Amino acid sequence: MLADFVRRLVGHRVSHSSLLLNSLRVCVDRQLQENSGFFLWFEPVWHLGDPNGVLVGSRQAQVEERDAHAALNSLVEKIVGQPIEGVSIEPLTNDIDVRFSGGYWIRTFVSDPTADENWYIRDCGSNEVVTGSAKGLRLTDRADRSSDTPQ
Repeated sequence: MLADFVRRLVGHRVSHSSLLLNSLRVCVDRQLQENSGFFLWFEPVWHLGDPNGVLVGSRQAQVEERDAHAALNSLVEKIVGQPIEGVSIEPLTNDIDVRFSGGYWIRTFVSDPTADENWYIRDCGSNEVVTGSAKGLRLTDRADRSSDTPQ
């Protein structure tokens, strides 16, 4: 199931990336609200980095001041235009590691082993969704999920 999503994702470019509170959303070959391409959602706890280290993390993104949040959002936007080079899953925790051109990466790490969703990847054309958490991976059809925010 995940291998099929990875095969479809690799080589496609990030078209939008932004923070929503302290969650991270990434559009691949689409804009928000379009029914094409892929949508990646990362619940806290995640971090985004480059070859020099971590650029921004979900805990840091909890800032309430508008200017500080905008500065963090500009760091998240660094992956816009970058193609996805690979996706891997840590077998014990189901944490995801997404690799982009330019040495950028996004990783999650479990902070609550009872959570039902730490991240998901949605194929916006088929509405198939792969969801990951410490409890496992699951494939669902979320035709009812019409927005780019979790329900």
